[in-house]
Amino acid sequence: DEDDKSKPAGSDGERRGVKRQRDEKDEHGRAYYEFREEAYNSRSKSPPPPEEEPRDGEDDESAVILDTYTSDLQFRANKDRYGGQPLFFEKFPSLWAGARSTHGVSKGKICFEAKVTQYLPVKEGSTEVPLFRVGWSVDFSRSQLGEDEFSYGYDGRGLKVENGEFQEFGQTFGENDVIGCFANFQGEEVVELSFSKNGAEVGTAFQISKGSLGDRPLLPHVLCKNCAVELNFGQKEDPFFPVPDGYVFIHTVPVEDRVRTPLPPKTTEECEVLLMVGLPGSGKTQWAQKHTQENRDKRYNILGTETVLHQMRELDAKSRDALLQTAAQCLSKLVQIAPRAKRNFILDQCNVYNSGQRRKLLAFKGFSRKVVVIVPNEEDWKKRLELRKEAEGEDVPESVMLEMKANYSLPEKSDYVDEVVFGALPKEEAQPLVSRYREEARKLLPPSEKRANRRNNRNKRNRQNRNRGQGYGEGGHR
Repeated sequence: DEDDKSKPAGSDGERRGVKRQRDEKDEHGRAYYEFREEAYNSRSKSPPPPEEEPRDGEDDESAVILDTYTSDLQFRANKDRYGGQPLFFEKFPSLWAGARSTHGVSKGKICFEAKVTQYLPVKEGSTEVPLFRVGWSVDFSRSQLGEDEFSYGYDGRGLKVENGEFQEFGQTFGENDVIGCFANFQGEEVVELSFSKNGAEVGTAFQISKGSLGDRPLLPHVLCKNCAVELNFGQKEDPFFPVPDGYVFIHTVPVEDRVRTPLPPKTTEECEVLLMVGLPGSGKTQWAQKHTQENRDKRYNILGTETVLHQMRELDAKSRDALLQTAAQCLSKLVQIAPRAKRNFILDQCNVYNSGQRRKLLAFKGFSRKVVVIVPNEEDWKKRLELRKEAEGEDVPESVMLEMKANYSLPEKSDYVDEVVFGALPKEEAQPLVSRYREEARKLLPPSEKRANRRNNRNKRNRQNRNRGQGYGEGGHR
């Protein structure tokens, strides 16, 4: 436990100690904020996650509604699943939230409508503005509409976006505006995607080669930030605005001409959570991404800092340090609510504290709970840390790395761990290496009493920062 892990390897007099070059609050970088959150939460108890609200249409596989299985975890669908909004708009106003429909199409002239029903209030002092993006995408594309291949969005800033490239298009739109989205598959060589605003034609935004699209169906897709949206797939008696001749709403397309995305698991017993364990730079994110690609049918949700940072990305880049603080705290919230969703998860964080491992996995009661330990050989790890520093322009603070090493605990199979997998070195090679890291770090760190006092002071500062909306967070690691 934590008290045992904090005990010195030798007497206090044998410790050399590490002189701090600057105060902790002046240290920056992803690892710093990730460690602060992990250390802060290592002694806290997780409240039981709220039960997922029952949704209308769960048993009707033919209904065209928003898909809560493939949506962002932070997207809160309405009970009827014909609309929704971001879940954390007050606390994390820079976080986008997206969702696709349960069905896609690959022929005909198909449409749907999306209305921005409300701009949501954000916390005082926030400079974030409500934004909405709507369009079409293929299954397995990212929730960030328009930011990867075969994903096409019309953005409220008067932009169109495809494969991460933004271009001026049409008009701006916002609260109370209705955007019509039209997909014309009847051309011989291309699929045309066009839009309207409040019934007036905006024009064709995208022409997609049928040869490159292949037989992939296109699905309605929405992405919102600080706003609530309502969708009309054709379930409404009357459309918001008349649609062009020849187009039909996707809801009215015969079932046999629609493509249903895979159904979600019916029980948590069909779901699994993989808890990554390893020091910064050990290769956890790489392993998680590779495993996800090799097991696409499981549709893993990777909960890590990089994923959250991507969902907070703006055209006008903000301070990376401020983004890291916000992303890390947001990630902790996502991990907390994840157990209420029937999905497969990978928790891409350091998770070196035994108490933190236990706290997180206990919340996933009913899931298949596995731990994936990544311990590369020392030479490879040093190379990875150098590459990380080059890519991110930051080093892992020495004090943070020593604290992590000193508290590194390899998990064992238990009542909350069904299986332990070693993804790099096997256990017989990883165990002595981790033990050496731990003993070396404890000799270099200050005496345990001073560490405890410093930790208590740090946790007090974190609580104060959280009350001011500046809390630290925990996140994923490469």
